[in-house]
Amino acid sequence: MTTQARSPISLRQIHDVVGGELVGSPQTSITNLAGFEEAGPNDLTFVTTNRMLKTGRPVSAGILLAHRRLAEIVNPHIVVANPALAFAQVARAFFCPVPPPRGIAANIVRGIDTRIGPDVSIWLGVSLGDRVTIGARVTLYPGVFVGDDTTIGDDALLYPNVVVREGCTIGARVIIHSGTVIGSDGFGYVQDQGRHYKIPQLGGVTIEHDVEIGANVTVDRATLGQTVIKQGTKIDNLVQIAHNVTIGAHSILVAQVGIAGSTRVGHHVMIGGQAGLADHIVIGDQVMIAARAGVNRSLEPNQIVSGAPVMPHEVWVKAQAVIPRLPELRQTIRTLEARVKQLEASRSIPAASKTKTKKIKREA
Repeated sequence: MTTQARSPISLRQIHDVVGGELVGSPQTSITNLAGFEEAGPNDLTFVTTNRMLKTGRPVSAGILLAHRRLAEIVNPHIVVANPALAFAQVARAFFCPVPPPRGIAANIVRGIDTRIGPDVSIWLGVSLGDRVTIGARVTLYPGVFVGDDTTIGDDALLYPNVVVREGCTIGARVIIHSGTVIGSDGFGYVQDQGRHYKIPQLGGVTIEHDVEIGANVTVDRATLGQTVIKQGTKIDNLVQIAHNVTIGAHSILVAQVGIAGSTRVGHHVMIGGQAGLADHIVIGDQVMIAARAGVNRSLEPNQIVSGAPVMPHEVWVKAQAVIPRLPELRQTIRTLEARVKQLEASRSIPAASKTKTKKIKREA
C-alpha cells in the first residue's frame, strides 16, 4: 500500500468517484495523497473548516476536497458535503490495490467437512477445524486459526495470528487485525470453600457485517448464548469485551476499553480510550463516554459523560476546574474554622460573666 499512484489521477476521475461541484480544470492531475499542511502541487488533500485556510501560508495542494467553494484560492477543488469521507473514497479507489486471489496454500491444516468459497486467499500456516465454512473472497493470512463449527462471511480479512475459536460467526466484510482472539473463554468461576471452580463457557461469539477489530483485542465467548458485536462497529487495539456483552451497531470503542460481562451497549455509542464499564449495566443509544471514565451504572440515551465514577460531562468539567484549587480551599476552610471558634469563644465569655454576677448578688 502506498500514497503514490501508479499513474496521474485527474480531477475528472476524482469527481467521478466523489461527486460534488467541480471547480477548476478537469484535466488537472495529482499522483499523491498528503495532509493539508504538507500538500504540494502533485498532492490531493482535503479541508474541512475555514480555520485551516487562515494560516497565512499559501495553499500549495494540486487538488483539494473542500467543504465549500473556495473563492479565495485558485487551486482546483471539488466541493463535497464531507471532505474527509471523500478523501477516504479516493484513497480506496486509487491507492489501495486489490491483490489477486492466491488460492489455497498446500500446507494448511484442514478439518473434515470444511467448505471454502471461491476466490479465497488462504496462506500457509492456516488451521481450519471441522465443519468450518469460509465465504467467497476471504483472506486468511499466515497463522490464522479457525475453530470447529465457525463461519466466516464473504470478503472477510483476517490478518496474521488471528484466533477464532469454535462456534463463532464472523460476518461479511469483517476485518480483524493481528493478535486478536475471538471466542476465548469468558471469565466465569464459582467459589466454594475457598476454591474457584470454572463455569464451562458453552456459548459463542457473533460478529455482524462490516465490523473492524484492531490488534490484540479479546472478545470472550458467552457463558450461554452469544456475545454480540453488531453491524458496522469499529474497535481499536487492546480492547477487552467480556462474556455475554452486546455492542450495538455503528459504535466506536477506542484503545484499552474494558467492558465487563453481560453489559449491553446501544447503537452509535462512542467509548473513549481506557474507559471501563461495569458488568450487567445498560448504555443507551448515542451515548458518548469520555476517555478514562469509570462507568458503574446504567446510562440513559443521548448524553455525554466523564469521570470516575461517571457523571454528566458538564459537571465533570466544573469538578476538574476545582481540583487545582483544593489546597487553597483547604486552607480557606481551616481559616474559617479558626475564626468561627474565636467568635464562639468571644460570645461565651459575657454569658459566663453575667451568670457569675447574678450568683454574687444572690449570696449577698
